[in-house]
Amino acid sequence: MIIKRNLAANYVGKFWSVVSSFVFIPIYINLLGFDSYSIISFSLVVSGLMVILDSGLTATLSRELARSDQSFLEKRGIFATLETVYFLITGLCIALIFAFSNVISSNWITSEVYSSHEISIFIKIIGFEIGFQLLIRFYLGGLIGLEKQIMSNTLQVTWSVFRNGVVAVIILFLPSLKVFFIWQAFSTLSFAIIAGLILRKAINGNHSFNFNRIERSILSKTWKFASGMLLISIVAALNTQMDKLVISKVLPIENLGFYTLAVSLSMSIFIFVTPVSVAMLPRFTVLFSGDRVNEAKALLDKLNIIVNILIFSIMACMIFFSYELIYIWTGNHEIAIQTKDYVPIISIGVAFLSLQIFPYNIAIANGYTRLNIILGLGSLFFTLPGYWIAISKYGAIGGAFIFCGIQFVIANIYVFYINRRYFGVISFVELYLKPIIVPFILTMSIGFVFSFIPDIIEVNRFYSFIWIGFSATCIFFITLLVLSPKKNSIDYIKNLISSSN
Repeated sequence: MIIKRNLAANYVGKFWSVVSSFVFIPIYINLLGFDSYSIISFSLVVSGLMVILDSGLTATLSRELARSDQSFLEKRGIFATLETVYFLITGLCIALIFAFSNVISSNWITSEVYSSHEISIFIKIIGFEIGFQLLIRFYLGGLIGLEKQIMSNTLQVTWSVFRNGVVAVIILFLPSLKVFFIWQAFSTLSFAIIAGLILRKAINGNHSFNFNRIERSILSKTWKFASGMLLISIVAALNTQMDKLVISKVLPIENLGFYTLAVSLSMSIFIFVTPVSVAMLPRFTVLFSGDRVNEAKALLDKLNIIVNILIFSIMACMIFFSYELIYIWTGNHEIAIQTKDYVPIISIGVAFLSLQIFPYNIAIANGYTRLNIILGLGSLFFTLPGYWIAISKYGAIGGAFIFCGIQFVIANIYVFYINRRYFGVISFVELYLKPIIVPFILTMSIGFVFSFIPDIIEVNRFYSFIWIGFSATCIFFITLLVLSPKKNSIDYIKNLISSSN
């Protein structure tokens, strides 16, 4: 029952994340202009890179609080030490961005609307907010480790409403990018304080705050996992942000805006899958720490078929309805034309990124980070020169192809190695054919058929959205019915989570 509630809470949180993106991004573009949105896109790149400073501590806190083999007193000590370290990280993040704001604005971003001085001010405000973004995510990670996902998602949704929703009302009356960033920084600071109070209450039984000493014994106990997660964070940040970073340097800033729109749309695939991952990680941690490997394998098998079909169903719609989806979203034909070619390529890459989630969960539940580090470091040898060469020669579309290719290779290696290491499974049929290749072919084939059915895009954007949503639903259920016995399909879905309790 707990895991069902957590999963439902995670889906509410991620559903809001998807809805807020679809609702607010067009408003930002309409009120502030596309060049301003491109600066906002660059702020997301900076935020993504600053995750490196997390140093693996959020994942470490979540894992340590989820472990069933530690007393609550030990968990209190771990939280106190890691929180103190995190305060120092927050200050370091803000200081670094402040220090380099002038260099970035003068030598990296080319804007026809804003001067380098204005951009420098924006970056300073962004830096303040990013520091507290890291802190609030640290606290939310702690709540997730305690399996308090309902509270975590309530905080995250409320924060998002104030940060991304209320600001839309403010810029309606004060259409200024500076006002936009100031409000977001204020909202994030406020909710970082609130999240900290709630987590301290859950762990310590009160809201009192003390700047604790850093206990070396705790750091020595957790450093190996944290350092592994730090290296993963560095590699992940570079791999996920390097394409956008190069675009912002090599091409006019508006190209970053178009590319980011395509990435934002495509990442909805990942967002739909993430709630399951977040809910399952503590469960996998409990199962493996209790040496219940067979139960973990049974849970993974049940998750894989449903989630993979979901991934490929959404991907198929993005491939065959890319222009329509962008136009429905923004209401702007020109933006849709400029963005549509990126979506199919990036969505395939995101689909294979999503396939890595459960193998990654299995690895993290066992405290194993070596493979992720090896794959990440190995991929950097291709992405660092690859993005620069491809984007310089072919534009942003070159970056999309590099991203897609890297995710395809990493996903296949990850699936094979993790299954072999923890479950002894090496069968091509069991690892690739049944859970990946067949669902991919079926969903693409059904999506291709739906793309030829006369649509009503030109008539009404709302009806068009309903039609594409209906198409995705049909693709999902038709594929599910083909790949699992018809009489068991509904029960299969109902029992997916309850069987893990």
